[in-house]
Amino acid sequence: MSQKDYEPDDPMALRGVGLPAGSADAMAACLVEEYVRLGYSDQQLLRLFRSPAFAATHALYRGRGEAWLHGLIGQARDQWSQPRFVVRRGRDGDTA
Repeated sequence: MSQKDYEPDDPMALRGVGLPAGSADAMAACLVEEYVRLGYSDQQLLRLFRSPAFAATHALYRGRGEAWLHGLIGQARDQWSQPRFVVRRGRDGDTA
């Protein structure tokens, strides 16, 4: 595999970014929401946070506890797990 020279303005370069204090809860809520929307079960989400192989989610789990995680999962399920659809009737009365 070839290596190219370092370019300081390369848009594909991996960069770490610091987050302001207090962002961990927002990050966790976004992660849980994303995986709920992808169809993960509660058990799959719990495994993701319980496993030390996933450092960020595991650190949140250790710091906040399981009850906190269940609350996040519940909030995401309340928002995203309900089917949302509308039945509209056309001019001739048929549903569209």
